Amino acid sequence: MAKLLLFLTLFSLAFTQPALQKKLKEERQKRAKEEVSTISKDLEEKLKRLEEERKRLEELKKIEPPKEEKRPEVKKLVEIFNKASPDEAGAIMNNMEPELAAEVLLNLKERQAAAILEAMEPQKAAKVSQIIMQKRKK
Repeated sequence: MAKLLLFLTLFSLAFTQPALQKKLKEERQKRAKEEVSTISKDLEEKLKRLEEERKRLEELKKIEPPKEEKRPEVKKLVEIFNKASPDEAGAIMNNMEPELAAEVLLNLKERQAAAILEAMEPQKAAKVSQIIMQKRKK
């Protein structure tokens, strides 16, 4: 009788083992599908937000014109005038085109630019100041 019971138990385990493995496999697949679905939804939401941000940036670009980039020669002049004394820089700027002098002064530190303007001839400084004001309005 004990042998029969043992045989029946082993026999039933042999048939239920694959059923359990199948059920576990199905459960894992179900969880994997749910995870993929959740991740997919998250990605879709993020993509939607990213697209909205891109559209917003495009609108901002239309509203705000791009800032003028410094020309390489102006960058070099700014470096030079930052190191020069205001009196020397003012004397040099007196002989420069007002547009170029204004562009250089706009890119200098305010104190340095003010000291150079002070060292320039009054009429030239006035002309350069007008150009600076016009450029700042833009």
